[in-house]
Amino acid sequence: MKVMRYRTDEGVFTVLLVKTGNKWAQVMFMDAAGIRIKRVPVADIERYMWELECYPLQRAVRRFRAAGKRFGITGGAKQALKGV
Repeated sequence: MKVMRYRTDEGVFTVLLVKTGNKWAQVMFMDAAGIRIKRVPVADIERYMWELECYPLQRAVRRFRAAGKRFGITGGAKQALKGV
């Protein structure tokens, strides 16, 4: 799992890269709709994402869990955060 910055049409988000496959990657988003895992193409990782080396993974996990209590979290996202 890595802490990444993701540039989209709606803005720039801090996301967690959960798993990378051959064609798709699982990315954990945090927004007003809650914490959820979305599938994005692997080409988007190379094009629109960059890794945040100065941001510790444990701090990001703490923030995602706290936001999940407040805004809601899906079951898959909760299970992925437990694995860290």
